[in-house]
Amino acid sequence: MNLELSDEQRLLAETARAFVDRHGDDDAWPTMCDAGWPALLIPEEHGGAGAGLLDLALVCEALGRGPIGSPLIATGVLAALSIALAGTHEQQDRWLPALATGTTIGTLAVLEPGMRDEWDEPRMSGADRLSGTKILVPWATRADVIVVVTVDGLRLVEMASANVQIDEHAGLDGDPLAAVTFDSTVAESLGTGDGAVTVAVVLDYAAVASMAYAIGAAERALELTVQHAKDREQFGRAIGSFQAVAHRCAEMRAEIDACRYLAYRAAWALEHATAPSEAVTTAKSYANEALRRVFLHAHQVHGAMGFTTEHPLHRFTQCAKAFELSYGGTARHRDRLATAMGLGRRA
Repeated sequence: MNLELSDEQRLLAETARAFVDRHGDDDAWPTMCDAGWPALLIPEEHGGAGAGLLDLALVCEALGRGPIGSPLIATGVLAALSIALAGTHEQQDRWLPALATGTTIGTLAVLEPGMRDEWDEPRMSGADRLSGTKILVPWATRADVIVVVTVDGLRLVEMASANVQIDEHAGLDGDPLAAVTFDSTVAESLGTGDGAVTVAVVLDYAAVASMAYAIGAAERALELTVQHAKDREQFGRAIGSFQAVAHRCAEMRAEIDACRYLAYRAAWALEHATAPSEAVTTAKSYANEALRRVFLHAHQVHGAMGFTTEHPLHRFTQCAKAFELSYGGTARHRDRLATAMGLGRRA
């Protein structure tokens, strides 16, 4: 396993960071599309870049430093990867080039009321028509196509002609989520393979990309915290000179570096290892709690000012919390890892 970045990857990371510095809170999706980022995981024969997950993770990490919300993961991972892995040649030819350019936005509908998380069994059924509700669907209001997970496999719903009701609300990180209610909605089967296997792979990819975004937010929070520790004075000296404050910052550094290593390792494993899910679930279960500790330290150093909405720290905290609550909680991923180690529950 070689996690050293290539010259091309270092340039991609630098370009993405410069992009974030320029755009701030602006709607940057068109520029991101011009840069080819939605196309990173899409095969070249379908208009994509044919790059790897580590490349996408580098972009997501930079975006987390904004933080800049976008349908990048929804379109470039959840929808595009589902179609690339499970779709027929006709479906791939129709949707992947448009998803690669970003002119078409896609997403994946997994969760339903009563489900613990994305790894629970879906209850929605249906072949050519769907009825029921999916919840917490990212970017559903802007989606042109939604891949829907059902007990009968994956279904494609083209939103331009779909009979659906969408109730949108903001996620913790500010990105739009929605409850999507289907009412005898026309749907097309996505390929003929095992939908559960495809969804598991797609969720692992999305978990790593989302983790990279949260790491970028944590890195920026560390920079804000260190700067505050240098600038804020008490008892005639900078608070960063006190061991209690300095050690909190040092622990933040160590936790972020550990999370980044695990994220990069998981990205590598998904494309090279024989049991990639173990690396993903290790990274996710560790990062869920490690990033929570990072932001606890950040808020402790900032004091009351870090909890005000006028201060940028709260936005990065929300990004980390949104990651923690997405793609399976700590208990779920520890269960997955224990099962892989032969320690799963016995009947």
